[in-house]
Amino acid sequence: MVDAFDELKMKVNLFISGRNLKDLDSFSKSDPRCILYELRNNEWSEIGRTEVIMNNLNPDFTNSIKVDYYFEKVQKFKFTFIDEDNRDDFETIGEVEVTMGKLMGASR
Repeated sequence: MVDAFDELKMKVNLFISGRNLKDLDSFSKSDPRCILYELRNNEWSEIGRTEVIMNNLNPDFTNSIKVDYYFEKVQKFKFTFIDEDNRDDFETIGEVEVTMGKLMGASR
């Protein structure tokens, strides 16, 4: 059986940037990465990560994150920016939650 939502979707590449991120490093600037989560069954599930950009408080990430955009469904996303010193050692810089509808309707 095919879910009705599966027929009304398209793939979207999200290109992520950050501006004026907090500097959490003592001797250099933060090394930001963005982790994208989607709210599924009342739990945040990771769906993608950007690359790390060294010493940058205004990153324009090169790697996009591919997501499904469902036309008739409210999709909630959380963008978490971290200062990553290594894969297991990071601090959260900040987070923002938004719906896919807001993203699709936003101007650049």
